[in-house]
This record gives sequence, C-alpha cells and structure tokens, in this order.
Amino acid sequence: MAVTVGIVPVGSGWILREEYPLVRSRCNYSVADVYVVAEIVQDYHSNAPVDRDVEYVFPLPPSGAVCSFKAVINDTQVIRGVVKEKREAKKAYDQAVAEGKTAGLLQQEHADVFRVSLGNIMPRAKISVHISFVSIVPHDGSSPQTLRITMPTAIAPRYGLAPTNFPWFGNNAQNRFELSVSVQMNGPITSISSPSHPIGLTLGCHQRELTGDYEPSKAFVYLSTPTMLDRDVVILISAQGLDTPRCSVERWLKSEGAKETTDAYALTLVPKFELPALPSQEYIFLVDRSGSMAGGRITAVKAALQILLRSLPSYNTSFNIISFGSHCTPLWSTSQPYTAGSMEQA
Repeated sequence: MAVTVGIVPVGSGWILREEYPLVRSRCNYSVADVYVVAEIVQDYHSNAPVDRDVEYVFPLPPSGAVCSFKAVINDTQVIRGVVKEKREAKKAYDQAVAEGKTAGLLQQEHADVFRVSLGNIMPRAKISVHISFVSIVPHDGSSPQTLRITMPTAIAPRYGLAPTNFPWFGNNAQNRFELSVSVQMNGPITSISSPSHPIGLTLGCHQRELTGDYEPSKAFVYLSTPTMLDRDVVILISAQGLDTPRCSVERWLKSEGAKETTDAYALTLVPKFELPALPSQEYIFLVDRSGSMAGGRITAVKAALQILLRSLPSYNTSFNIISFGSHCTPLWSTSQPYTAGSMEQA
C-alpha cells in the first residue's frame, strides 16, 4: 500500500488529490565536497470548491535533515517553520485553525519522510512550498573517487508505509521538474555525467556561462530541458582527492545573524581496507513475521530478502533463514550450502 506524496485534503487519500495539481517544481543543489544543501520549491493551485485542511508529504534522503520550511499562500501570506516541542506545536496549530487562520504543522513521519499540515486553504489559492535540507552525498559504489547524487521519484517502504508516488509524476504537460546543481570540490573535477538524463554542464564556475577565471574545482550542472520525472535523476561527480582524509570549515559570522562568530568543522575519512579473502562465509537472516508485519510490511521484507539472497557470494557460502513471531522457526536445522537448489527452496 502506498501513501500519496504531494498535497491532498486531510483524510481523503487519492479521492480529492486532483483538486491540488502541481504547477511547477524546481530543485537547486549546492554541493560542497561530500555535503549538499538542497532547496526545493513546489507550486500548487487549489481547485477545491471550499476551504480545506490539507497535508503535504515529501521525501528526504536517509541522511537528510530539514533546516528550513515555509509555505507561501497567494504570494502574500508566509508561514514559516519554527521548532517547538511536538505537543506544543500541535496545540498552536489546532488553535490557529480553530480561529480560521491559515497555519502549517511540519512533522517527521519516517526517517526520510516529512509531513506538513496546512489548515484553512481557500479555493483558488496558490500554495508554494519551500523546503531546505542538508545531506551527505554518498560515494558511488564503483569508485572511491566518485560521488553519486540521486533525486528520487519514489521511496521504497522501510518498516513503515512510505510514499511511492510523487506529485510531479502525473501526465500533466505543464507539470515539469527543473534541477540545477552547483558543485564545489576540494580538488579538480575530472568528470561529471548522468546515466539517467541528458544534462547541461559548465566547468570552471557556478553559472551556465563561464565568467571570470576558470576554477577547476567548480562546476554547474542542469537538466538540458525541464522534464517529467519517470525515473530517478542520477548525477555522478568525479574529482581528485575524494578518497583522502580532509577537513572542511564553515564560518557563521555576526554580520550574518550569529550571536557570535562560530566555526563548524566536518572531518571526512574514507576507509581503505585490504582484507584477505575469507575461506568460507555463513549468513543467518532473521525475519520478523509477527502481527505487526502484516500487509505491505511483510511483502517488502520478502522482496528485500530475495535481493539479499541473490547477492550472496557464490563460493564456499552457507546460509539459513530464521523467522520469529510467537516462536522461532529455522528454515533448516543447520545452515545449508549456497546452491541453486537451496536458493529455490528458500
């Protein structure tokens, strides 16, 4: 079972989703070494016949943390996010809605899913949602010298229900996605590519057109044309020195709003191991089949288990599966060799 991503009236699910079509969505990534600051703006229009309380659900990378949120109604009314204790925030939101005000409530639903409640949205209103978050860019599995940036079109369920449908995924000809990425690395950039979409690229600066001196550690990336997101956008960045230890410093000055000048340090260590080959390996998979795993959760676990089983080393490997609920049940009394026959049985 999927949960809708986008703006929907509270409690309606997909039924009234078309009352709040997405008009435009755009995302800007600012990459500094292995860290990224993302700014996402999505514009919706209300076709609802009456005032409604709505919810906006959106995804984040697993390591992402929201640093700002605001909703702009009809280009004039601005609702800004302020961090409060959960019960206090809910009380303030309910009071504002009861008074007929337009209010917002942002809550974390899963580790990578956030939910915004917006109360008393009027008919024909324009809603612009602005979300900023920070995250760590993972290395690409094929090379320690390459980073992999992914803008997902869907989020797979973990142990809870998570969104799997993005609002810009519809067949609306005006429903387009714009993406730009400013890149600043510690060492010279050696290559930037996208295996998923055609991209435009300017090396040496943070703009589409090269201005000023050429700086080999800078680049600007963008989608060649605004596009429908029918698959994840993947951008690969290779640069010298990505596999070496390094420290980045960011300074917050009083002139920028700090009470006092503050320095933040980020130390990056890329582990390098030369481990000897193991003569044999044994894998034990524990599967929760209790009542809390009913429905889509156990289906997701089965799918993940199939992927893991097919990824095991083929040489001198044994495995077993133990499920537990009210009692524990092993698939075999002892682990079995990893063969086509044991895989079929599992």
